[in-house]
Amino acid sequence: MTKPVRVEYVLSKPSAPSWWRRNRHLVLLVVGLIVGAWLVDGGPGGAPAPDQPRPARSTVSGDR
Repeated sequence: MTKPVRVEYVLSKPSAPSWWRRNRHLVLLVVGLIVGAWLVDGGPGGAPAPDQPRPARSTVSGDR
């Protein structure tokens, strides 16, 4: 009498990566470039408006 076939290992293909896993490096690169350009261009505050008062030079000397 022959022995029954016993399955020890089952090989299967891994599922395809999701859209995020395939493209996350590109998304983060684009977001980084946009944020970097925004910060170089003036950031959250930007330059003060022309009619707004600006801080004056300090008259306090560093020597005491």
